[in-house]
Amino acid sequence: MTGLACASMAELIEVPRGLHGVAVTATTVGDVLGDEGYFHYRGRSAVELARTSTFEEVAAIVLDDSGAPAIGDGTLPASLAPLLDRFDLRTGLSALAEAIGTRALVDLGPEQRRVDAVQLISALPTLVAALHHGRVTPPRADLGHVANYLWMLTGVDPTPEAVRALETYLVLTIDHGFNASTFAARVIASTGTDLGGCLVGALAALSGPRHGASMAKVLDMLDGIAEADRAEVWMRDEIAARRRLMGFGHSVYRAPDPRCTLLSEVLAALSPERHALVAHVEQTGLRVLAGRRLVANVDLYAPVVLEACGVPRALFTATFAVGRVVGWCAHALEQCAEAKVIRPAAYYVGPPP
Repeated sequence: MTGLACASMAELIEVPRGLHGVAVTATTVGDVLGDEGYFHYRGRSAVELARTSTFEEVAAIVLDDSGAPAIGDGTLPASLAPLLDRFDLRTGLSALAEAIGTRALVDLGPEQRRVDAVQLISALPTLVAALHHGRVTPPRADLGHVANYLWMLTGVDPTPEAVRALETYLVLTIDHGFNASTFAARVIASTGTDLGGCLVGALAALSGPRHGASMAKVLDMLDGIAEADRAEVWMRDEIAARRRLMGFGHSVYRAPDPRCTLLSEVLAALSPERHALVAHVEQTGLRVLAGRRLVANVDLYAPVVLEACGVPRALFTATFAVGRVVGWCAHALEQCAEAKVIRPAAYYVGPPP
């Protein structure tokens, strides 16, 4: 038995923990070049798209670059309205997929898969706002995707500056390589299940504090620092207590995070006083972390931008998902073409059989 176990183990390919540095498939959706501080969507600079394009335009590029719109009617199915008090975002997203009738990806052709994707992408902001308020507010025909989201959240017409700031943020979040939630979506898609299931699994991964649920902690850090002249003492105390400084470090970037750079510009225009504090915290953090090869990441500026736009702290992760859902769908649809379930192995290290 021991000989058989050793033989089986010898046939496996040993990879780093967390699959770091391992390419598991090929993609045309986009890529992150961490050493260069650059990422792109289908060959187009994501930062330049965020500077110059609408969310609708970039979503169409990322979903499949077919030229067809990726955003449609965001109205929720009427059947969801009486059930909102029973849902959190994960269960609400599952119910939304069921209500619009998403079917197993393996049973659908590319056109119908795309129809399901557009419906889910379009309705997610409405669902987030409805769950937040406990009632459905239908999107307005005279507002774009991002402006509608802000209006449904706040109940007031958003300023053009707030819309543009949030639109910049959401374009930057549409896709970012094979992060945990994107990989989760692809693994689930490889089973051939419905697109709703892929998105619920991706959202569950995003909700983890090691992935997308850490933004509010940056605001807690800024609240703790309060004044610029307290930043260094506060940060050194955190390091001495072996607590992590939020908003610093990234698993991919060694050069400055380009999302952080652009959102710093956005915040400077949107809220100069708030920007001054965050910029000081960034420079102080880089100084006290010198020698650790840690750069400021997107989470340092993103939550402050969201707060300035009127997004409640409790909805930071959900708002991230409003942008990332496009990338999740793009990867899930791409995975369908491989027609093979993702099924890795593991070394068994327990008691001998």
